[in-house]
Amino acid sequence: MTFYKFAYCHINLVSISMGLFDLFKKDRGYEIHSLEFCEVGKDGKCDTRPSSKHYTDSRYIMPVVKMTSRIDRTVKIKVRITEPSGKIHTYDFDAPLKPVENMSAQFPWWGSEKRDHFTAVGTWRFDILDEKDSVVISAPLEIAPLEDIWESNGWIYIVSHFEFRNVNGKGEVIDDWNTGNFVEPKYMQMRCRCTCYSDVVRKVTYHVEIKNERTGKIKAFDHTVTLNPRDGSQWLQICGWGSDSGTSYAPGTYTYTLYYKNREMGRGRFEVVKSPKERGWIEPLALVLHFYNTEEERTQWVVYDCCLNLVEGEVIKQLPFKANAYKKIIAGFQWRSLEKGHPLKLTFKFYRDGRLVYTSSQDVVTHEPDSGNVFEQDFEVSGSMWQEGENGIIYPFGAGRYEVELYLKTEELDEHFVMRRTLDVR
Repeated sequence: MTFYKFAYCHINLVSISMGLFDLFKKDRGYEIHSLEFCEVGKDGKCDTRPSSKHYTDSRYIMPVVKMTSRIDRTVKIKVRITEPSGKIHTYDFDAPLKPVENMSAQFPWWGSEKRDHFTAVGTWRFDILDEKDSVVISAPLEIAPLEDIWESNGWIYIVSHFEFRNVNGKGEVIDDWNTGNFVEPKYMQMRCRCTCYSDVVRKVTYHVEIKNERTGKIKAFDHTVTLNPRDGSQWLQICGWGSDSGTSYAPGTYTYTLYYKNREMGRGRFEVVKSPKERGWIEPLALVLHFYNTEEERTQWVVYDCCLNLVEGEVIKQLPFKANAYKKIIAGFQWRSLEKGHPLKLTFKFYRDGRLVYTSSQDVVTHEPDSGNVFEQDFEVSGSMWQEGENGIIYPFGAGRYEVELYLKTEELDEHFVMRRTLDVR
């Protein structure tokens, strides 16, 4: 009885083993769960993210898959590509597989450096075949006209910052490009450098939004420009918005955003400041930072460098400085009085890498406008700032971003921000 029982069990085990073997022979040993496509260069470096849509200027298209493998051997995989016309291209390769779960893999790519393989617009089909030419997975690839991507990008690529200028109603320039701050501007224009994608002369309409950051109010308008196809960059200039009265822009910061069909192309910012009278009976001209080591150096800078400029009617210039070479710092403020006899309080706030570290205040009085008296020149320096250790040693200023802000208080106005000077010391 024991012998027959053993033989019966043995026969069943053999039968079960043969069944599993037959099943394994029918199973290719791996599965491909997804199939997308990247455009690559001849070095195989991806130029795009995986997608099911590319364009007629594509060089090489690389299948990107996610797959699971239960085998440890090399298999042959074939890629079959069918054009919209029905024309077929194939290539195969050896894939060394290892047991792995849901792995991302990149297959060899197909195409041409001349960008002349994917010129047919429409739906292409990619089939991944196993060693027996059975389809493992299929996926469509949409090849769209190159104009589609140009259209989606607004026909241009912006290669510079936005620049702004102030003009009157006749288009005459009041404040030219790259003016720092604008006072009672009439019409604000914008320009930027761009590369044109269009291969023909093309009229394109862009949308502009100008937002007052303080109030949140937005002025929006459309402007149509003519783009000219050519190598290199060209200026894109948008017409100005405002009014002849100069009251369209209240003092504050404005964000200028350019759109094409709801797609943001770029943005820039400009400042509108109060008129000289609104700022406290003076017209600010310059705010500079000066590093020095001795009081003699400080006196020489004020008496010779600054006073000579003041006597000649010049604006004080910001000088460059090197790190770890100076132990003290002051700020100089130059302005032009609009009326004599108004008391002012000047407050200098110093920042190091964005952190407030020192404040200094001075009381002055406005002078006769355009006075020729050297002692009535509109210029004032702050108190000196230095960094001192616990042992009393004064340490040199290291590399970093140094900044001074000037605030003004008058009989007519509470303390308000006037100017800022930022200096990167390296």
